[in-house]
Amino acid sequence: MPFDDPREFLACLEEEGDLVRVTSPVDVRYEIAAYIRKTSDEQGPALLFERVEGFDIPAVGGLFAARRRVLRALEYAPGEAFDRFHEGIHSPIDPVLTDRGPCQEVVYEGDEVDLTRLPIPTYCEQDGGAFITHGVQISKDTETGGKNAGIYRMQRKGRNRLGVLSNIHQHLGLQINKAERRGEALEVAIAQGVDPVIMLATQVKAAYGVDELTLAGGLRGKPVEVVRCRTVDLEVPATSEIVIEGRFLPHVREEEGPLGEFSGYYGPGGQRPVVEVSAVTHRRSPIFHAGLTGVPMTENHFLKQIPNEVTVLRDLSAKFPEVKAVHFPASGCSEYHCYISMTPRYKGQPRNVILAALGSAKRPKLVVVVDEDIDIFDDVKVLWAVSTRMQADRDVIIVPAAGGGPLDPSAPEPNLSAMMGIDATRPFGQEFPDVPEVPGVENVPDLLTLARQRGITAGP
Repeated sequence: MPFDDPREFLACLEEEGDLVRVTSPVDVRYEIAAYIRKTSDEQGPALLFERVEGFDIPAVGGLFAARRRVLRALEYAPGEAFDRFHEGIHSPIDPVLTDRGPCQEVVYEGDEVDLTRLPIPTYCEQDGGAFITHGVQISKDTETGGKNAGIYRMQRKGRNRLGVLSNIHQHLGLQINKAERRGEALEVAIAQGVDPVIMLATQVKAAYGVDELTLAGGLRGKPVEVVRCRTVDLEVPATSEIVIEGRFLPHVREEEGPLGEFSGYYGPGGQRPVVEVSAVTHRRSPIFHAGLTGVPMTENHFLKQIPNEVTVLRDLSAKFPEVKAVHFPASGCSEYHCYISMTPRYKGQPRNVILAALGSAKRPKLVVVVDEDIDIFDDVKVLWAVSTRMQADRDVIIVPAAGGGPLDPSAPEPNLSAMMGIDATRPFGQEFPDVPEVPGVENVPDLLTLARQRGITAGP
């Protein structure tokens, strides 16, 4: 059964020993981030900070700092993630409107709004300020009414203002642009601390106008319950911990950033759109959701990984049934590199797959296509295929100055990148050496288990 409430997920993790309560006081400036960085590096537990200095509101962090918790949130076994996620986003279920929800147990409107009451962390030394990094921004097109739910970084600019990073290639950026052309403000509601499946659904590269809350319903197998906002014409998940309501001010830009980003480098500052907050609602005893992004792997990378893989696999397999699997590895920040396994059916087909992947909605800067015998979830095996099955003058495709992924520090200008594809499959129709195999490996017992049973410490 899906988790109907984010607190059910926390309770489940604690019961399973995958959540630790931090009872000593922590500072919103760097210390929360330090804990999350540590648990991310160790694939450790999620963290509940019970005492945040200067605030009455606790915080949770590292919730998605391990792939196992992404699978736990979805209630998937590791081997079924692709098929079930694919099935879920292809079986959308509309949200159900309810009269009231826990997210509006406490309401502040107008002059009562004060974002400084929330324990919004400052994560890294050169960050431009305190950032909300795990808020789901819900908005709709002012012309068509088409909805969007996505995660965009938001810098606190004062008691009732937020600076937001969203470029024109993203759906929120397009909505802001369309509203500004009409001289209108774009309404927005930021749901903070939501059912974890909703966060994963926001990472699916859906068509413009598709409501990601319907995808979350499909992934959950039941609709998301939503409640109407107090000051904007939008609906938010009823069990959210905190909701921030407001409007993007048309043609207003203020300095936002920098912030340590998923690329592992600082995403630069710049003149960015501004939200004027009209209301903050929350549960009686809310929990703030902190999320670190930075050098892989962090929560941001794990959130992106499965949705990115399923999005591209869905697009490719419709054109090339020979494609077996897709992986966005940690080494490429779960965004820039894409590994694809396939069984080529004709000469040149891997190049067609490369070009289709480079032109997909995810716009990776490197695509490597390998034979089905290569484990694309193992960087060593993929690079082994590149080193032994690829010839650069024959198997490398370079596309200069194409529309690229966001926040690439090597790009000559934002969202512009050279792209490369590598065909690391065996040359089609030609003799090629066999891979040596040792018979009977599957019959050997688990040696690490044997070593532990005998008190032997294995490994380096």
